[in-house]
Amino acid sequence: MLVSVIIPALNEAENIAACIVAARRDYAPAELEIIVVDGGSTDGTPDLVSPDVTLLRSPRGRAVQLNRGAAAAQGDLFVFCHADSLLPAGWREAVIAALSDPAVSGGTFQTLILPAFGALHPRNRVVFSANWRGMMGDQVQFMSRATFERVGGFREIPLMEDVEMSRALHRAGRLVRPPSHLRVITSSRRFVERGILRQSLRNVWNVFRYLYLGATAEQIAAVYRSSRESNT
Repeated sequence: MLVSVIIPALNEAENIAACIVAARRDYAPAELEIIVVDGGSTDGTPDLVSPDVTLLRSPRGRAVQLNRGAAAAQGDLFVFCHADSLLPAGWREAVIAALSDPAVSGGTFQTLILPAFGALHPRNRVVFSANWRGMMGDQVQFMSRATFERVGGFREIPLMEDVEMSRALHRAGRLVRPPSHLRVITSSRRFVERGILRQSLRNVWNVFRYLYLGATAEQIAAVYRSSRESNT
């Protein structure tokens, strides 16, 4: 079974090679394809994409980039991985096992935020439930091609596209998480930039505003800027 890993990238020269290596592992071409969708990087990210990876160019916007990658993908299963995330050994088998249940519409992994410091150490030991409201893109969302097409792909909004996808998957079936020892390593750079408490509260508050207080994706995006965007 061919699994497609789709990686949206914007100024990820520091991370893209490691992300690709972690996804590739020892899987054969018949088992795995990797697609990097670059949104206009100015730091040489596209030049660091290895020859065995499909490189696409896209207008900037994570949802747009994810959909562009999915449209080009050949796999039966889709795995959407951020460029600063590292898939664990055995990830492909875990995704296939999870999606072999016809009642399962998709899922995400537990995460390990590194480099860890302060309160990130106990947080990295927490096992989170499979509640769609907390299953975000940095946890690596996965689903079958058929389900992706059935829910209409990612909503092309400037932020919260992962929340909308989780909501759609929840409506389409049951969400799951692979075993907790299989954790995606994701970067702690936002916590370094803004502080652990401030960033954690900001994440929760943004989702709460979006889901329950009527804030739009555009309003949240207006005050949400990453270090990669500020370098462009």
